[in-house]
Amino acid sequence: MGVTQPRLSDLLKGKIDKFSLDALVNMLGRAGMRVRLFVKKAA
Repeated sequence: MGVTQPRLSDLLKGKIDKFSLDALVNMLGRAGMRVRLFVKKAA
C-alpha cells in the first residue's frame, strides 16, 4: 500500500481524517481499485 504499519492501522480503524484525499486515492490505486469522482452543482 506504500504506507507504514501505523498509518495502515489508522486507516483500518476508520481514521480517514488523518489522510489527504490524494493519499487515499493513491492507496486505492495500489490496491487495484479504480477511483471515479463525480462533482455536481449544489441544489
